[in-house]
Amino acid sequence: MDLRLIILLGIVLLIYVLTNYYIYIHIAPLCLSPRGKILIPLLLLIMAAYPVGRILQAFISPGITIKIIIAAGSYYLAFMAYAFFLVLFMDIYRLLSSFSFLPLLGTTLQAQIWKVGICLIIVLISFGSLNARKARIVTLSLEMPLGNPAIDSLCAVAVSDIHVGPFINSSRIRGLVDKINGLSPDIVFLVGDIVDESISAAAEEGLTEELKRIKAPLGIYAVPGNHEYYAGIEDVQKYLSRGGVRLLRDEFVVIKDSLILVGREDIMANRLGEEKRRPLSEILREAPKNLPIIVLDHTPINLEEATSQGVAIQLSGHTHNGQMWPFNLITRLIFEKSWGLLQKENTLIYVSCGYGTWGPPVRIGSTPEIILLNLTLNVLE
Repeated sequence: MDLRLIILLGIVLLIYVLTNYYIYIHIAPLCLSPRGKILIPLLLLIMAAYPVGRILQAFISPGITIKIIIAAGSYYLAFMAYAFFLVLFMDIYRLLSSFSFLPLLGTTLQAQIWKVGICLIIVLISFGSLNARKARIVTLSLEMPLGNPAIDSLCAVAVSDIHVGPFINSSRIRGLVDKINGLSPDIVFLVGDIVDESISAAAEEGLTEELKRIKAPLGIYAVPGNHEYYAGIEDVQKYLSRGGVRLLRDEFVVIKDSLILVGREDIMANRLGEEKRRPLSEILREAPKNLPIIVLDHTPINLEEATSQGVAIQLSGHTHNGQMWPFNLITRLIFEKSWGLLQKENTLIYVSCGYGTWGPPVRIGSTPEIILLNLTLNVLE
């Protein structure tokens, strides 16, 4: 494993441990009764479930036991996030009450707040779990003037962040392919993070077999996301090609002598890849100069690069729009556009919140989506 990836995983694990320790030191004192003490080892076990399950999955073929551990740990991630906010709120309240008129929180009141809080968190996660399985269709329509297009219209379907793995299993993939075929696309774009963390998990769910069922006369094109690098970009490329998918890595193709489709390496290539991500201007150096450009770029950064090169449309993903509120507030601070449509000069940029989930199979404040892109190519008068 690459040293940089080990360091990244180490940082993530450290944050996970510290967050759980912060929650634990607030919950443990409330479990002082003989019956309550039984909950402490159970709490410690479920806190360890996600990292333990993921580590076991990396070395052992995932059987039903490991899948149960990962599932329990994944839902706990969602619980952990909201439990952290609850504990943080209680600590802030306690700090303010120490030098203001606010009443102090006694042990009994804290226990009652925890009971109510846990019930509300469970209800919220249950709703989010159902919401994560209901994808909507987002339709974008755009007219493009051309000198002499070979086609007068194009129907494209784009999907980002599928994350095939523990929760996007064979039945979910089959449902996605059925939805794509139901839209009768001419061409299909997969905008990164197709797999979750391993090729073996995607193969177990029959990803390539399902991809072969997609009916798109002009083909299926994809770009890598950061998770393709975690899984091993070269292996992913070979695996997807067996499903009829062409992975574009800082290269372009001309579609029907009417459009230029550019696929970018993900920014993760600069950290984990053998070659660095190339500038868009360099990729387009040999491209025809009179055709509109569509760019697929998983992570929506450096958007000025697309506008400076006269790109008509850029499709991105990666953000999940935070996946669970209030993390969308954080992604809004990080990215110029965290989700939705952005008109930047003459470039139309759409950042999708994705189809699948990472970590907890829960979406709160965001809805999974499939993009239907209708292009009309008009002859210049």
